[in-house]
Amino acid sequence: MAELTREQAAEMMREAVPGARVLAVERMDGGIETGAYEIVCADPLQNAVVKVYGKDDGWKLLKEIGVYRLLRENAIELLPKLLGGAGPNGLLGLPYLLMGKLPGTTVAAITDTLPEPELKDVYRQMGALLAQIHTIGQEAYGYLTTEILDPQPTNQAQMQATLKRVSQSFLDTTGDRELYEAAHKYVSERAELFSLCRGPVLLHNDFHEGNVIVTQTPDGPVLSGLIDVENAMAGDPIADLSKTHSYSIGDNRTKLDGLFEGYGEVPVEWERRFRLFQLIHSFELWDFFCGIGAQDKLDPIAEEIRVLIAAG
Repeated sequence: MAELTREQAAEMMREAVPGARVLAVERMDGGIETGAYEIVCADPLQNAVVKVYGKDDGWKLLKEIGVYRLLRENAIELLPKLLGGAGPNGLLGLPYLLMGKLPGTTVAAITDTLPEPELKDVYRQMGALLAQIHTIGQEAYGYLTTEILDPQPTNQAQMQATLKRVSQSFLDTTGDRELYEAAHKYVSERAELFSLCRGPVLLHNDFHEGNVIVTQTPDGPVLSGLIDVENAMAGDPIADLSKTHSYSIGDNRTKLDGLFEGYGEVPVEWERRFRLFQLIHSFELWDFFCGIGAQDKLDPIAEEIRVLIAAG
C-alpha cells in the first residue's frame, strides 16, 4: 500500500480533532498485515494513530470498533479514543481506523531496563487488566468478528477444530505426517484439560508486551493503555495467559509471578494447560506466517512444536 501522506492525515484530523495542526506522519513498528501510522501534531496531546486495513478487510475495522466499545462498556478505560474511520470507499480507498495516541510507550520498549520490583509490578498490572477482560462472558467459543463465527459449545470442540484446520494446512504444505500425527496424539491424550475452563469469556488473544502501553511516573511505570484487539475471540482464559507466557514471559519467573499475582489466581494445572494451548497456537502461527510468505519463520516454529511434544 502507498504511504499515508500528511495531506491525507490533515484531512482526517480536520473533522476528528478540529484545530489540530498536522506536522508529519510517521510509519509505526508492527502491523505485518496492516499499516499503522502516527499523526504528529503541533500539540502532542492531539497526536493520533491511523490503522489501515487491506481492501477486503472492512470487517476488521468493524470488529475492532465493536471490541473497543465492548471493553469500554465493561469499565475498561485503558483504551485509545476512537476518533473516526472509513471503509474502502473513503479517503484512502482502504478501510482505516483513526484513534487517539495513548501516552507512554510499549512495555516491550522498556522491559529490559526495569529493575526487578518494577518489572514485577508492571506484570501485576497486566495480570489485573487481563483478569478484568476475562470477566466479560461470551455465549459460545469461537473467533469474533461482529459476532462469534462458527460458535462451538465447548472449549474442547473449539480448540480441536482449530487444531484440525491449522495442522491440516501444515500437512498439506509440508507433507510432514509424523509431526502432524504426533501433535494430534499429544492433544488427544490431554483433552481432559479443556474441561477445566469454567466458560467462554472475551479474550484479547494477543496480549503481550508490544500491545500494552505504560507511562513512567515517580512511583514507576503505570499501565496507560491496551491496543490491537484485531485477534479478539471468545474462549478459555488460558488461551490468553499462555500466549502472554509464550510471547513475553518465557522462563522469567519475576514476570510470571507478577502476572499471576495481578490476575488473582494461579490457574489449576497451568503448566500442562499452557503447553497444550502453546502447541495449537504454534500451528496457528505457522499457518499465519505461511500465508504471508514468511518462509524463514516456518522451520523454527515446527522445531518448537517438536521440542514441546518431546518434553511431554
